[in-house]
Amino acid sequence: MGRELSKNLGMQDNQLKIQTKGEEILRRMESQSKGSLFSKDFWYGSVMDWSMKNEKFKTNMFRFVDVLPSLTTSDGVATHLKEYFSEGGKAELPSVFNVGLGLGSLAPGLMAGAIKKNVTSMAKMFITGETPDEALTVLKKARKNNLTFTVDILGEATLSEKEALEYQKRYIELIEWLAKDALKWEEIPLLDRDADGAIPKINVSVKMTAVYSQINDKAWDESKTMLKDRLRPIFKKGMDLGVFVNLDMEHYGVKHLTVEVFKELISEPEFASYRFFGCVVQAYLRDSYADVKDLTEFAKKRGTPFTIRLVKGAYWDSETIEAKQKNWSIPVYLNKAESDANYEMCAGYLLENYKFIRVALASHNVRTISAALVKAEQLGLPKNAYEIQMLYGMAEPIKKALSDMGYRVREYAPVGELIPGMAYLVRRLLENTSNESWLRGKFAEGKTTAELLKDPAIGLTPTNPTPETKPTDFYNEPYLDFAVEEVRTETLKAIANLKSQLPVKIEPIIGGKKVSTGESFKRVNPSNNSQVVADVTMASTETAEQAMQKAQEGFKTWKNVDSFRRAKYLDDVADLMVKNKYKLMAHQIVEVGKPWAEADADVAEAIDFLRYYARHQRELARPLRVGHAPGEVSQYIYKPRGVVAVISPWNFPLAILAGQVAAALVTGNTVVMKPAEQSSLVAQGLYDLFKQAGLPDGALQFLPGYGEIVGDYIVKHAHTTTIAFTGSKVVGLLIAKNAAVVQPGQQHVKRCIIEMGGKNAVIIDSDADLDEAVDGVLYSAFGFAGQKCSAASRVIVLDEVYEKFTQRLVEGAKSIEISSAENPKGYFGPVVDEEAYTRLNNSIAQASAKYKVLFKGESPQGGFFVPITIFGDVKGSDDVAQNEFFGPIVAMIRAKDLTHALEIANSTEYALTGGIFSRSPANIERVKHDLEVGNMYINRGITGAMVDRHPFGGYKMSGIGSKTGGPDYLKQFTEPIVVTENTMRRGFAPEENQ
Repeated sequence: MGRELSKNLGMQDNQLKIQTKGEEILRRMESQSKGSLFSKDFWYGSVMDWSMKNEKFKTNMFRFVDVLPSLTTSDGVATHLKEYFSEGGKAELPSVFNVGLGLGSLAPGLMAGAIKKNVTSMAKMFITGETPDEALTVLKKARKNNLTFTVDILGEATLSEKEALEYQKRYIELIEWLAKDALKWEEIPLLDRDADGAIPKINVSVKMTAVYSQINDKAWDESKTMLKDRLRPIFKKGMDLGVFVNLDMEHYGVKHLTVEVFKELISEPEFASYRFFGCVVQAYLRDSYADVKDLTEFAKKRGTPFTIRLVKGAYWDSETIEAKQKNWSIPVYLNKAESDANYEMCAGYLLENYKFIRVALASHNVRTISAALVKAEQLGLPKNAYEIQMLYGMAEPIKKALSDMGYRVREYAPVGELIPGMAYLVRRLLENTSNESWLRGKFAEGKTTAELLKDPAIGLTPTNPTPETKPTDFYNEPYLDFAVEEVRTETLKAIANLKSQLPVKIEPIIGGKKVSTGESFKRVNPSNNSQVVADVTMASTETAEQAMQKAQEGFKTWKNVDSFRRAKYLDDVADLMVKNKYKLMAHQIVEVGKPWAEADADVAEAIDFLRYYARHQRELARPLRVGHAPGEVSQYIYKPRGVVAVISPWNFPLAILAGQVAAALVTGNTVVMKPAEQSSLVAQGLYDLFKQAGLPDGALQFLPGYGEIVGDYIVKHAHTTTIAFTGSKVVGLLIAKNAAVVQPGQQHVKRCIIEMGGKNAVIIDSDADLDEAVDGVLYSAFGFAGQKCSAASRVIVLDEVYEKFTQRLVEGAKSIEISSAENPKGYFGPVVDEEAYTRLNNSIAQASAKYKVLFKGESPQGGFFVPITIFGDVKGSDDVAQNEFFGPIVAMIRAKDLTHALEIANSTEYALTGGIFSRSPANIERVKHDLEVGNMYINRGITGAMVDRHPFGGYKMSGIGSKTGGPDYLKQFTEPIVVTENTMRRGFAPEENQ
């Protein structure tokens, strides 16, 4: 008990010292004449004040600031002002926009110029200059005020190797230019010396993602090699010129890669003894304390200290949202107190290990800083053994107070153009107005000293990074995280294991027994066409007849199996898929040439279909009470239809097949499953899982075969009640035609559920975020070699941004690598087979003779590889803009305005997917209403539909039937009936339960 009491007294004494230190800083701040950070005398302060009081205004303000640099005319600014801020269609804007203008309330058109000027001035509060020359004046002025700096180059997202190499060049030139100028600077001991002696006057921060555009978690080692190759000249230039080079930390997706690259690079012999390198740790990450310890141990082994910049972290919202979308564990702490407490723990550990590693304390929170300063004093460290870092343009009173107290204060000083810098500015604005911001609490809300300096660990309740879900909730199967080494290793092992067994023998299975007679089809690996993946016994019409008879017979018993038992089969198969995920992925990678991530997504979608349809069947199984007349009970009941012919495609060989089969089975139908010839191995994998789950032999028949033979046979068969097909328009229309013919003995009208593809368009508005648009179009067009019915094959760009967008898209396409699907480095692999290879190359040759070729890429040999081809200045009516190619071919089309763009987009016979990149609320609303597509995507790629979140399917010539993965899909496999019972007898009726 005495020990516990002593510990508590020690904690209280420590808290008292921290509070005393914090009060000293606050007194110094308040004695300054500058006033509040959020001074309401200025336009910026007024906007911040409004933002903190009105959440809707805050959101719209940030969105307006984000789009503003891309608006080139006053009319454009005025239009967006009205769209974002005018309430109820009124012309006038909120009065805050008049602050500082010396004007009354004005219409948007008259205010546009002044507001753009104000926002530009606001950006200059946080950005030192658009060019290094502009920035240098600001940096030298800061040094006169006893503030030093680290310079960061702002910029657009790096989407091509041309852009990446340009960034590398700019970093090197910046280092050279600043170092040369610094030779003339006088030494300021407070800024230019630490406890060990002189330190560099020039300090530069580098973003890893800026210097290499093709970072790929799956190709981990290759990505590291390229990143080190790109960073090495920057690090060497810095070392040679005596400059401090810091590797910034960005979003969590590249955290582990960043740490590995940094450690390996500064371990190289030429860098191993240079102490002026640094990296960043973000304390809002749950694994940051482990990272601090790991980096400290690394520093001990290296023998030469380096610096960790300890920050809170700037991507909280996006990290949280992305993790929730992917159903991954949330990597960040979910409240500020947890981050603050963790920061103090990390800072303490680093200060304790000063002998081995240095720390830069990056924070605007006086409590956080005070805790670290007190810890350093307790350890006997001199003030210049560490430094304090803050963002340029923020917390000026805190900086001056700390500098006056004898601490080295370094500003994080961005330099760059306004347009690329807007993302940075928006993050700063979010930071300033966050409900949990310390600066907001101090300068805007006037919190008491006790509140501001409270120990964040007191009363702290840890948050759960994986929010609990109810057992009845549906959730999407999480995608694999290829940043995890085990995931990459297991994928490679599964591929190697499959290849050791090739060729795999595939045979029809009727009534649980294999049928070994029939024509043999050798399915080759599309990535290596000399390798046979599967030796498939193709079913004959005789085999198909056996399958139909077995399915008809099986229906008599399967339809009577309890709905909940049928749903349990689906859940069991989903569980088996989770256990066999890598094997199922390997089947797709090798047999149909799906890249790793695409194969993972396909398996995840198959799992989602099984679980989603199982859940929905449990709902459909309960009779629905209709009508409310006394003495009468009416129930709405869904009954199975009979034998379902499932004819599935090769491009989503497991997901679509599993979804169609599961929907038919769970509703009480029996299934004859005919997969695409190119994906029979994948299909047998699904069949095997159903058998492993104990599905009765009569419920599912496996019928690999040629579509024109057995596919045609089962479509026309009298026993077939329903046809679920995904494929080409030609075949889909033929199926619909044949299904309409009533066969002898047929007592039902066949139902067709058909998806037939698309000629999908993405519209690029004049105010689009081109970083997002280029990235979204690249993946939508070329992911899986464009072999998705949802793929973007038309890009309709408003004339104002056509040249700039197209130039960046082409450069991005030039940077894409095509390779074997087994190679994780490739962006995409082969097309599916020789027929597709020949057809696509012929189409490219014919179109190249008629249209401007903006880019035609290279492709490897030895497989069915087709190059990326981008055609420019295509008209909406041209054949290349009307015909579906199903490959990596894109038509670029100019549009005069949005009306013209919509006319072009709607001019095809298809209506599957489409979308727009725009930051105009009015244009987005218009596209929602006028664009003719079944699945519309706004400000994101147009592929990658997920079960429940994006029920999928189109209309016009894109298909008939309700959407897969949606609430109506199962009903298509049933017949609704109504049972009405008169419950009145002799004038009495039983009392009904309501």
